Amino acid sequence: MSPSSAVKPARTLSFVDIVERMPPSMIQLLTVLAPAIHVMHHTLLLVTWRGGYAMRVQSWILLVAYVQLCLYGYEVLRYAPQLLVLALLGYTWLHRSCARITGHRRASDERGSPEQLRRALVELADVSDFAVAMHECFVQPVYDVLTWQVPGYGPVHLVLFLLVTWPVWLLCMLPSHMWLTHIYATRANLVEWLGGAPTAWAHRAWAASLALWDARIAPHVPSACFTAAAWLQTHVMPHLVRAAAWLTSSPTYVSLQLWPPFPIASLSVRHVLLFVGVLVLSWCSPWATLLRMALWRSAFVRHSVMWLVHALSGSETLAASLPTPKAALAPRPRTTQHETPFVFEIYENQRWWIGLDWTAALLPQERPSWSDSDNAAVAPPASFALPRSTSVLLPSSHTTGKSDRRTSEWRWVDTEWRVAGIVGVSSSTYTPAASTTATEAQREEASQREHVEVPDEVRRYARPADMPSASMDVDAEGWQYGDNAWDKFSKQNGMGRYTRRRRWLRKAVLVQTVEYGV
Repeated sequence: MSPSSAVKPARTLSFVDIVERMPPSMIQLLTVLAPAIHVMHHTLLLVTWRGGYAMRVQSWILLVAYVQLCLYGYEVLRYAPQLLVLALLGYTWLHRSCARITGHRRASDERGSPEQLRRALVELADVSDFAVAMHECFVQPVYDVLTWQVPGYGPVHLVLFLLVTWPVWLLCMLPSHMWLTHIYATRANLVEWLGGAPTAWAHRAWAASLALWDARIAPHVPSACFTAAAWLQTHVMPHLVRAAAWLTSSPTYVSLQLWPPFPIASLSVRHVLLFVGVLVLSWCSPWATLLRMALWRSAFVRHSVMWLVHALSGSETLAASLPTPKAALAPRPRTTQHETPFVFEIYENQRWWIGLDWTAALLPQERPSWSDSDNAAVAPPASFALPRSTSVLLPSSHTTGKSDRRTSEWRWVDTEWRVAGIVGVSSSTYTPAASTTATEAQREEASQREHVEVPDEVRRYARPADMPSASMDVDAEGWQYGDNAWDKFSKQNGMGRYTRRRRWLRKAVLVQTVEYGV
């Protein structure tokens, strides 16, 4: 089967095209979700720092706001959640006041207007491109490792890495009091330390010292000393009394940390969210990009990253696919291309007639001999064609005043159609002779097909696409048999089975090419 036809000339998508080509439910959904799509797209521009110089200040504000959220978000939600609603009310009041002062509203803000729908489509396309790129670069590789779909020992390496780093994680995240020791009796009770001497003994000693002062020492002391003593009695003695009271209070404890203060027993989930969030929000910033480019030019950094990727994934191909310094310094391409896989399926329907065996002659009021999953008539595999490629121009989300050309092209991945659930029947082998029935021809082709041995080492990591699935309830030729009402399908053929069907599959890919700033 040849690829789809030539691409149509690019043209601008108008409001009439949107209304005529899209289902009413999709138009209603776009109208309702247009504000949410706009907020999502605006946030995406702030996170990726693609809004130009005018929006970099907003990107910095978003970064600072996230830091404040991580530091004080829990306290605000616990003690003053009303502040969030008050802040939202204040923002909307300022927005309405500014719109009232300017005296007009933008046409794109009108609900259900052509400008709003067109803007929603453009922003949704930009968000879709970002989501597809993230899926190809990050989500799909991580999913393959977590689901053991990576050949080699990548998941095993990841398990070992998680087990090794778990004690380090506990060492940093456990509460600090688990790493502290107590030093007792740093504030002791002076009365107990003196052996429990009575308070009266202290008063008698103090009175004897005063009598000795008056009889022997006082006549020989100048008057200036009495003045100094009076000043000490007035200004110093009260502080000494308070210090003595503090020393004679109940014993307390002082704790000394036995481990370094950071990061041992110093981290929490709040710190992890803060670090990851700041890294994500600043990853696409100009200064972070320049810093990565400068670090990536170091051979030590490159080899360290490659070793870490190889250790976690177990794949040398993934580590070798990291960009070189020249590729990192190269300018970003103005054209992007993403592929989305699809599986086309059509059903072959037959009915059993007395004296005719199984044929494609069906009743007029029932499904056609070749149909889709909704029983609508489709072309058989020999003449089935992919949808025609299209090309549209949408307002550019990167360059003001220009457009982005979005081209969609369909391509086949499989070379031919195949029957779901079995091996040996395809569109190229399904050529029954005129003197034999379709079932006999399929059995003959299946018996003549060469049997291929698959090594056990390969079976552990890969499964052929045409391997029979355990959940497929079909016979050896891929048929499902049903009653006269095309119901109660199973692989059993016998009395009461007058209809049958089988599913033909073929994989295709939708290649979407975006040219920015055309």
